[in-house]
Amino acid sequence: MRNLLITIVIILTFSACRQVIEPTTSTDIIPLPQFMEVYQTNNPNYGGFKINSKTVIVSPNSENLFNADYLQTYLKNLFTGNFDIVGNTNSKNFISIEIVDEETCKQYGFVYDDEAYMLQVYPECVNIFAVSSKGVFYGIQTLLQLLPSEIYAQNPEKIKSCIIPSLSIQDNPRFKYRGMMLDCSRTFFDAEFIKHFIDGLAYHKINNFHWHLTDDQGWRVEIKKYPKLTEFGAWRGEHEVLMPAYGSGMERNGGFYTQEQVKEIVKYAADRQINIIPEIDLPGHSKAVAVCYPEIICDIDKINLSVQGESNNVWCVGREENYAMLEDIIAEMTELFPGKLFHIGADEVNMNSWMDCPHCQALMKEKGMKKPVDLQHYFVRRLESILDKHGKTMAGWDEILDGGELLPNSTPYAWRDVERGINSVKGGHPTVIQVAQYMYFDMKQSPDERGLTWAGIVPIEKVYDFDPIGTFKLNEKETELVLGTQGGLWAECLQVKGHAEYQLFPKVCALAEIAWSDQKMRNIDNFKQRLYDSHIDRLYNMDFAFRVTPPTVEYKLGKLIAETECKDFIIRYTDDKSKPTSESPIYTDIILTDTPENYRFSTFYKDRSSISRGAQNIELYHFLKPKTTVESNIPMNEDINILTDYNLWTYCFTSRKISNGDYIKFDFEEPVTCTKIWMATGYYTLAIVGIPNGYIEYSYDGENYIKGENFVYDSFNGYQAACYPKEAVKSVRIRITGIGECEYAIVQDLRIE
Repeated sequence: MRNLLITIVIILTFSACRQVIEPTTSTDIIPLPQFMEVYQTNNPNYGGFKINSKTVIVSPNSENLFNADYLQTYLKNLFTGNFDIVGNTNSKNFISIEIVDEETCKQYGFVYDDEAYMLQVYPECVNIFAVSSKGVFYGIQTLLQLLPSEIYAQNPEKIKSCIIPSLSIQDNPRFKYRGMMLDCSRTFFDAEFIKHFIDGLAYHKINNFHWHLTDDQGWRVEIKKYPKLTEFGAWRGEHEVLMPAYGSGMERNGGFYTQEQVKEIVKYAADRQINIIPEIDLPGHSKAVAVCYPEIICDIDKINLSVQGESNNVWCVGREENYAMLEDIIAEMTELFPGKLFHIGADEVNMNSWMDCPHCQALMKEKGMKKPVDLQHYFVRRLESILDKHGKTMAGWDEILDGGELLPNSTPYAWRDVERGINSVKGGHPTVIQVAQYMYFDMKQSPDERGLTWAGIVPIEKVYDFDPIGTFKLNEKETELVLGTQGGLWAECLQVKGHAEYQLFPKVCALAEIAWSDQKMRNIDNFKQRLYDSHIDRLYNMDFAFRVTPPTVEYKLGKLIAETECKDFIIRYTDDKSKPTSESPIYTDIILTDTPENYRFSTFYKDRSSISRGAQNIELYHFLKPKTTVESNIPMNEDINILTDYNLWTYCFTSRKISNGDYIKFDFEEPVTCTKIWMATGYYTLAIVGIPNGYIEYSYDGENYIKGENFVYDSFNGYQAACYPKEAVKSVRIRITGIGECEYAIVQDLRIE
């Protein structure tokens, strides 16, 4: 009993001491405010403000009801106390959130803008002034970043108080449009994910969510008049009308948002000052519609493939009934989305179908059209008219500029290059800049990570370096037509759990600063300091599966050297080619070795880790490269002998869907002695467009084959299979036992160890 009492006393004493220690606060704000002055805290006249259980929230404006509740929720999450919301107070311990008039705005000297705010921290109070609830909301986001990062955590350990340094912030955004696009067609994200995603945007003062709801791989929004769109068009799988794609697997995969869910999400976003811009991709990228309502496509027998290899996925421009169907769809959607902009896509349309379609050719003749792009422009103008009738402004990818003029308020989104955006504003159109080479967050972040590469490798430094206006000479009116910028996350590679957030964060932080902060203030070194000193822990407590920057690793003069750019990252390593875990040794100094290819390194932040990486300046794998011939019953889009060059970055594309009974056979000129032979299918490092149904087999004599492994999915290599021969191998064969992904498959070279 005595020992128990001593233990209790020790625990209570420790707890009391812990409560006395003031938790860490920071002034590392992202996005960077336009003006911030931190007063000397050692000056008794400028001591910090102490939040404690007696602090109240003063909210004199009815427009601030949500903001007051929002702030109270976060404060009560971390601190002990009720944080009562009152209209006024005689207390000298309060946080005031107040909407003020233009005269008061001038008096305090901050910009009169509906998103501007002023935040003042004094020893007795905190004041947030703004001319609208938007500005107050953004002031609250800045205030939350001044508090301990645990304020964002779920069920954090409560604290009694903390001190915010005295300071003054005057802030307003550089651009009115600050957006992020998420593709929910190729990978479906449920409603709870979408709300968490919206929270992440709100924390960073991003005010537009561009919701890509339809594409070839899925229709994601309920349309009551056309129930097949979600009954069939929202699902992929072996026995669905849409084929598996991008690692979705043979089982039923997909989902959609009911109209009630959409309304709930729209309100959730609006409360957080985020406008949702819906996109249904037209007239191309429409395979999910065509498999449900095949009458929408052109009346032809010929198969035409899109850039992504999808067949017959384009609406027929010449069928008048299509416009009635589209108006029905748009009429339902405009009831769900109150925002002004409605995005119709209009990118990457394969126009070949129109040239063989009697309906489209008749329309061309009737209207005196000369080129396929004239049909595209006709379709776009018809959609523009429908949207205008329903009180919406048409937005679309920069292809909407092709073929003719648009209504002045129609809004192109420049994705191919900045010049397209500049031409758009010079043509008088409000324009959003989302240039792929900087703003496509689905691109690889380094050569050895997952992601696409067609727009280049896009690390966070490249994102941060982007200026939507750049060095172009624009007059005042043209500059105002650059609405702003947004990032885009396409979802071909996002079937892997957590990879969406890995690609989003911390790039969203860079996006926020591009869109909000003054270009002259931005500095990549300062941004990284704020990100890695403070903000990374906020992202951790926000519960985002953010990218932990992998270490840089070099082998030189017999020494392995690993480095990380964040002082709070720990490097761990292995010496057997396996991925380091939290139990692996900590790297503390250079490693002397003559077998550097066996070592792998990862950085760790708490329980999050980076990819595994070996030395980047040496060859890590020493595969055998025997002379080989290859044959297949599958027609290919290029010379099949490319599969014998032992270059993993060269591919063989099948020119049709694969199916049961197909094969690919490799014969070695001389029998090969080895311990393992394996093949990955799909794009190297992307894990998409592979062979999900099949197995590898091998032969010692070239005639009798022994079955190896079935193909299984790996998030980095795609569908892969291996065999482990015990004698010299003469032949290897890939046997396909079922359907593949998409309209084609990609085969890689053998890897022989």
